[in-house]
Amino acid sequence: MTRAALFEKSGAPLRIADVELAEPGPGEVVVDVRATGVCHSDVGVFSGKLPAPLPLILGHEGAGVVVGTGPGVTDLAVGDHVVLAWLASCDTCFYCQRAEQHLCGQPRTMLGAHTMPDGSTRMSLDGEPVRQFCGLGTFSQRTVVPSGAAIKIPSEVPMSSAALLGCGVLTGFGAAVKTGNVRVGDSVAVIGCGGVGLNAVQGARIAGATTIIAIDLHPERLALATELGATHTLTASADVVKQVQKLTGRRGADVVVEVAGRQETVNQAVAMTRRGGTAVLVGAAPGVGIDEVFNNVVMSGKTVKGCLYGSAHVKSDVPRLVDLYQRGALLLDQLVTATFGFDDIGEAVDYCAAENGARAVVVT
Repeated sequence: MTRAALFEKSGAPLRIADVELAEPGPGEVVVDVRATGVCHSDVGVFSGKLPAPLPLILGHEGAGVVVGTGPGVTDLAVGDHVVLAWLASCDTCFYCQRAEQHLCGQPRTMLGAHTMPDGSTRMSLDGEPVRQFCGLGTFSQRTVVPSGAAIKIPSEVPMSSAALLGCGVLTGFGAAVKTGNVRVGDSVAVIGCGGVGLNAVQGARIAGATTIIAIDLHPERLALATELGATHTLTASADVVKQVQKLTGRRGADVVVEVAGRQETVNQAVAMTRRGGTAVLVGAAPGVGIDEVFNNVVMSGKTVKGCLYGSAHVKSDVPRLVDLYQRGALLLDQLVTATFGFDDIGEAVDYCAAENGARAVVVT
């Protein structure tokens, strides 16, 4: 049994309830969730913009402590501190063998059906299954996940900061460094400076970009972007493309990372990318397209790349990010701009929905 924030109906508030938690199966672990971030994907499902089967335990960005292991688990033990990641690759399929673990088919079930990779769930209420968002369901005080979704970290890393590694940091950092391949001396623009975009700013800084332009509507987010490495900040507007071109020798940015996910910002991202540059689309929602591909992409030789989870290989990337954090290069503590208790998880969702700060973290 575990306490969880149950999402049962679109538009209805989360309900704190006691749900049944099954024993871990082969290759699975039980994790006490000590902290979970609230991501805009959670808000999208809660608001009804992103469809999902119900009832559902939201949450896919968390950290905790292993309290139980199923048969066959050899790389984790009770007491290990872990980051929970929603992309547990199989390491054997066509994509994994090509070092494209983020495209592995196994996590697609976790993402689409919000179950374990075999289509089952480890949570239930009154005998009926309860789905776990992205196969994790971190809006609960305890969860069962595939062992590949639990990445061991040093015990001295604060849980509130570690939780952010599970989605926002991996996605944003990877969007710049891995998907966008930012290089030393590049100019980079980031549209949308919430939890993901701010980490794209950090990734660009750590990769050696010399011009980093943060674009957002909210002054407090732009101020935080400056602290994390932005060299310039712009308030989102209809003429922001011209402003970026002015800051980049009228060429446009070498790499543009779009996180806001709106039709107008996607078009702006492509437009502000220099000829031959790369536009990385992270936040685009269903139905969003690119206007005038012939002129905006083909004739300018631009590359438009989709970014899933920062093109991450979680087993290697999480430890690298932890190392950067411990050496002071990657800033995590500053990203936690609000902390809530578990009983106030609904307020944390509202905080995120209102586009406040960088990340709200729920301490369980």
